Amino acid sequence: MSVLRGLTVERSNRSILARIGGIIVLTATIVGVIAVGVSAGIVEHQQKQALIRRADLVAAMQTDALAGPLWEIDERSVRKIIEALRDRDPAIRSVAVYETDRSDPVAEALAHGPPGNFVTIQQPIMLRGRDGLIRHIGTLKLHYSTAEVDEVTLSALLPVVGLLVLSLVTAVAIISYMLNRVVLRPLMRLTQAAHSVAHGEYGARIVPQDGEEDRQDEIGLLTRTFNRMAETVQDYTQTLEHRVQERTEALADINRRIMDSINYAQLIQSSILPKAEVLDAGLADHFVLWRPRDVVSGDFYCFREVEDGYLLGVADCTGHGVPGAFMTMTASAVLNNVVDQMGAADPAALLAEVDAKVRAALHQDGAASAWEGGFDNGLDLALCLIRPAEGTLVYAGARLPLWVAGPEGITELRAVRRSLGYRSHGAEPAFTNQTIAIAPGQTFYLCTDGLTDQCGGERGRSFGKSRLREVIDGCVSLPLADQKSVIATSLAGFQGDQPQRDDITMVGFRVRPAARPGSGAESAACEMA
Repeated sequence: MSVLRGLTVERSNRSILARIGGIIVLTATIVGVIAVGVSAGIVEHQQKQALIRRADLVAAMQTDALAGPLWEIDERSVRKIIEALRDRDPAIRSVAVYETDRSDPVAEALAHGPPGNFVTIQQPIMLRGRDGLIRHIGTLKLHYSTAEVDEVTLSALLPVVGLLVLSLVTAVAIISYMLNRVVLRPLMRLTQAAHSVAHGEYGARIVPQDGEEDRQDEIGLLTRTFNRMAETVQDYTQTLEHRVQERTEALADINRRIMDSINYAQLIQSSILPKAEVLDAGLADHFVLWRPRDVVSGDFYCFREVEDGYLLGVADCTGHGVPGAFMTMTASAVLNNVVDQMGAADPAALLAEVDAKVRAALHQDGAASAWEGGFDNGLDLALCLIRPAEGTLVYAGARLPLWVAGPEGITELRAVRRSLGYRSHGAEPAFTNQTIAIAPGQTFYLCTDGLTDQCGGERGRSFGKSRLREVIDGCVSLPLADQKSVIATSLAGFQGDQPQRDDITMVGFRVRPAARPGSGAESAACEMA
């Protein structure tokens, strides 16, 4: 990667050099063309004037020789003179002699050659008579080609053009070499060092080459500034990395201690849950689906033997995790205390008493309308008093229903729409008991709303009571351990990649038709989720 970056930078520098060289060449070319054009114009003008002066001199010399033959109308002699003149000077394209009163030439000599530009020279032919008078007897007309002028001009400009091209090439070479040495190479090293710093190599520095140690120009200042910046960045980075490492280690230690505490709290929470053998002793069959959202839970369920049967309950306390676990400990202690004081004969009365004692324990006795704080906690609770000897089950619930599955289908015993322990909102409905006769083949289910409110599926909707009813209906004939597997699998498939929304607790049980002789001692256990 470093080699590729170096090649990229080098190509970039060559492109800069090419652009600057192109500007120099274009400027020099324009200046050179203008200079050559001006020089060509001057040389051409000078050569043309010299040609005209030479033609005037030749014409003046020939008019004296032509005066006599023209006066005597000796056309042959005139022709011989102008042909000789034509042959002597290759620049002459035509020579003609005219008499004064005639428009046609007396004699004319044409030269063979390519057509081109020419200049015309006319010289009068004068004759001095015996009387001493000078008479105008004719005109000598010469056509001189300017090809000679063009050749001389080109010959004169070739050294100038060659010198100009040589100067241009030399200047471009010198400027390119100095530009590459003084500017582009240091910029290339600066770019490579900047790439290294950008990719985390904070130790990269620009090392001056021979003769660059004491540069006081912009490149030297830029080099020193970059090195200072790189040193500062490296120092800050090393300090930051050291601090981040220290903070990370400290946070890891804190997190480890917190998790150790939470895990130990989970052991404490689990230790007060009813053991499987306790449930087996009082129930014909059962399953418990207990799934905290975090390590510890805000749900709990309890099962204890009472005077004339068994008391089973499921509760959903405010919150989850550590706050919810604290609430379960409070609610469980309150529930056990109320049962110890009042007995379990009236589950509705137990709910009312738990409501009052939780509210008092959390100092939430005041009316909600007069309360200005943000602390308001409680729980939902369902209690089932199982009387195997009488063949009845007494249910009372605060927002948690009881589901009964039997040969006739699935029936839901609705709970009172009122929670326990929260601040009072005025008149609230009273808790009531619902008694049902225990029949063979019946299965009972209690669950918190964490199961039915779990989001999933393609549309992210809740699991819902209807789906739970369908799942139970499809597996109601199975042993309860198998039912637990079916319900858990159905929930997991529905949930998919969605996070668990709340603590989930579900208890399914079947009752023995005959009473089991009691031991006389009451055992209590509560599972919190």
